[in-house]
Amino acid sequence: MHSANMSAQESPGPFEGPQWPHLAPRSTYLTVAVLMGMVVVLAFFVNGMVIVVSLKYKKLRSPLNYILVNLAVADMLVTMFGSTVSFHNNIFGFFTLGKSVCELEGFVVSLTGIVGLWSLAILALERYIVICKPMGDFRFQQRHAVMGCAFTWIWALLWTSPPLIGWCSYVPEGRCVFFIVLRPIKVVFY
Repeated sequence: MHSANMSAQESPGPFEGPQWPHLAPRSTYLTVAVLMGMVVVLAFFVNGMVIVVSLKYKKLRSPLNYILVNLAVADMLVTMFGSTVSFHNNIFGFFTLGKSVCELEGFVVSLTGIVGLWSLAILALERYIVICKPMGDFRFQQRHAVMGCAFTWIWALLWTSPPLIGWCSYVPEGRCVFFIVLRPIKVVFY
């Protein structure tokens, strides 16, 4: 038991210094950095292409493509605030950008991840309605797409903003991977 406590004390925290060899060898961090670098380049290219092509060609501005652009924007933000930060962290072996940036990363990645998932759910719902026709001859229109996009961002903000206003918090686990820790709500009945 004593040796387990010693090794835990010797391992630096996520903001204090390189995590190698405590969690993994340096080669593992550099391998992950290379892979994350490839993810960053490809994600910027592919999502950027979807956004630019959709803006450039009016023919592609269909209601369904609004949701696809919403997904591409969310993915681009995940890349900017999550993948690039992960790339940077793995090069250095720890989070060098400070606790505030770490918390911002946790918030933005959570927010845009939820937006991306709900965008996919809306796409699936739209395909179901158009193909299976449970609502008769329903047509997915611009207002439906705009409401769907707005819903994804509002819903995601609803679930990710409480730590920003003091209820629960984003706390680092390992190298700035965030979990939301909920504090109990005290309810008093009179």
